Amino acid sequence: MKIEIADWSIFILTTLGAFGGWAVVVAALTHYLADIFAKRALQREAAKFSERLADLGHELKLRESSYAKHLDLLLDYYATFYRHYRLCQNAANQDAHQYPDGSIIKTKDVFFEQLEHYLSESKAQEGKARLVLPAHLLELHDESIFAFNEFKDAMKRTTYDEIFHESKRKAFAKVQSAKDRLEVGLREFLRTEHLLKVRE
Repeated sequence: MKIEIADWSIFILTTLGAFGGWAVVVAALTHYLADIFAKRALQREAAKFSERLADLGHELKLRESSYAKHLDLLLDYYATFYRHYRLCQNAANQDAHQYPDGSIIKTKDVFFEQLEHYLSESKAQEGKARLVLPAHLLELHDESIFAFNEFKDAMKRTTYDEIFHESKRKAFAKVQSAKDRLEVGLREFLRTEHLLKVRE
C-alpha cells in the first residue's frame, strides 16, 4: 500500500488536533513572536535612553560652564566689594597712618582718593551681578551700598571731634553687618547652585 506525502501531512495534522497539538504550536509561535517584539522594543528603549543620556551629558557641560562664569563674575564682584570694605575699615579704625619713613597720611584722604576707583569698578560689575544674584542677596547688595554711602557721608565731616568718630563708628558697624551677611549668603548661594546643577 502506497501512502502519499499529502496523506502523511493530513495524518500528522489530524493527530496534533486530536491531542491538542495546535495549542502547543500556537503557544510556541506566540512565545517566539513575543520574544522578537520584546527584543525590538528593548532595543528602541535602549536607543532612546542613550540619546537622552547624551543630551543630559551635554546639558551638564553647559551648566558647569555657566556656573564657572557666574563664579568668576561673583568673585570679581566680591573682590571689589571687599577692597572698599577694607578701605572703610582702615578709615574707621584710625585717623592717620605713619609710614616707616616718618611720613603721615590721613586715612580720610586715602579714602576719598580711592573712592572714585571703587565706584567705577562697582558700576561696571553691578549690572551683571544683578542678573545672577537671587533676590535676598540683591537686597543685601542694596543695603551694603546704603551703608557705604552713610560711611562716606560720615567721613565728609571736617572736624575730628567725638561726633565725627562716633558717626563713622556707627556707619562702619552697618558696613560690617552687611559684609558678614553678604559673605554667608554668597557662600550658600554658590554651594547650593553648584550642587543643584550637578544633581538635576
